[in-house]
Amino acid sequence: MEQDPEEDKKVRKEREKARTTPVKKKKAATKAPDAKIPEAPKAPSKKIVYKKIDVNFWRTRLHDEELGVHQQLKYTAKTRWFSKNFDIEGVISIDDEKKSIIAFNKEQWEESPIEEKRLVCRYFTIMEETMDSKAKGGNFKGGVELSVAHSIIQSFEIKHAAPVFYAQIPGVKSLIRFVRGWRFIGTRWTFPLLPEQKDDKLQMVLAKGVVGPGRNYKLYIGKKLIARVDGKPIKKEYGIEVFDETYAKDKTFLRYMILFGLACNFMDEARKVVKRLFKKMKATGTSDYKIPKTELDLFRNPRMMRR
Repeated sequence: MEQDPEEDKKVRKEREKARTTPVKKKKAATKAPDAKIPEAPKAPSKKIVYKKIDVNFWRTRLHDEELGVHQQLKYTAKTRWFSKNFDIEGVISIDDEKKSIIAFNKEQWEESPIEEKRLVCRYFTIMEETMDSKAKGGNFKGGVELSVAHSIIQSFEIKHAAPVFYAQIPGVKSLIRFVRGWRFIGTRWTFPLLPEQKDDKLQMVLAKGVVGPGRNYKLYIGKKLIARVDGKPIKKEYGIEVFDETYAKDKTFLRYMILFGLACNFMDEARKVVKRLFKKMKATGTSDYKIPKTELDLFRNPRMMRR
C-alpha cells in the first residue's frame, strides 16, 4: 500500500478528547442500615448508540449510485485511488445518511486462479453534480487490502487459516492490521489503535464473534463493550453501532470500524483462499505462492526506505 503525498500534507484536526483507557466505575459506599436508600432508576434494556454505520454491498445494480461505466470513469478521473479495474458495489450510510460508495477489484478477486487472487477494497465520498458542471465529492476515505503473504505467516503461527487485512486511511502514515486469531469456539479478530496525539496510549481492540449464523461481532477494549457489528451475509449488509461516546467522536476510529465492516464481507472467501494455500505448505514449510511486489513492499524496512 502506498501513501498519498497530498493527504500527508493535510493538517489533521485534533479530536475533542484523547483516547483513554476505559475506567472501571467505582463501587458506591454502603450506607448505614437505618438510612433510607432511594430506589435507583432502572437501567435501559438497550445500550445507547452514539453512532450508527451501515455498510451495504449491493446484490443488484439497480441503484442510484450505480450508473455504469460512465459513473466509474468520473471517479477514476477524480482520484488515482479509484483503479480502472474497480467496480462500484455498495454504499455506506452514517446515521441513516448516505455518505460514501464502495468499490473493489471484483473480477480479479472472484474470477482469478487462487494463486493470483488479490483483494483491494476502498470507499469514496459520493460524487454529486453541481450547477457549474463540476463534480463534488469522489474523495478517497480509506481502504482495506488482503495480504495473502502475511495471512500464510499468521496461519503457520497459529496452525489455523488466518487471513490478515491491511487498513489504510489517508493522512495516517501507519498501516494497521485486522488479524484473525485462534479461538476454540467462534472467531476472534484484533487490531490496534496506535497513538496519534500526545496523551494517546496504545490500545488493542478485540472483536469476538457471536456464535451462531451471520457474521456478528462484539468489540471490546479491555472488558468494556464499545461497539458491535450485526452482519447479514446473505444480504451483504453490515450494521455497526458504537456504544462509547468518546470513540463515536473519534473520526479515525470510525473509519477503522468502516474498514472492518468492509473486511467482514470478504472474510469467509479469504479464509478459504488462505486455507488452501496453507494446507499445501504444512508438511514442507514452503509455499508456492508467488508474492506480488505490492505485498513484498509491506515487509520493507522503513529505515532503509529513507535512504
